[in-house]
Amino acid sequence: MVCWVRRGITLLEVLLVLLILGLVAAAAIPHFVYSGEARETECRSNVALLSAAIENYAAQSGGRPPAGRADLVTFVEADRERFPKGMPRCPYGRPYDYDPAAGCILAHRH
Repeated sequence: MVCWVRRGITLLEVLLVLLILGLVAAAAIPHFVYSGEARETECRSNVALLSAAIENYAAQSGGRPPAGRADLVTFVEADRERFPKGMPRCPYGRPYDYDPAAGCILAHRH
């Protein structure tokens, strides 16, 4: 009796590998595509929350906005209901800049 030694890859093995790669790509690609959009949305939401905190501070202090970043941080960190984790940071890692003369959070680009 003659035994043949087969070397190589069968069609079934190739299809199985392609199926696994397709599943991994289907799970990974949306994560990379939409992660930037989610970060921008979170950044805009944080700016809106900080702007509301500045307006709240002004309402409590007779119409004056916080005198500096330190006053804003102190006020925000005292408000544990709205800011349970303290002063928010931009999801891209930068702190938000506060302009005390204008009484607003400065916009920044990512």
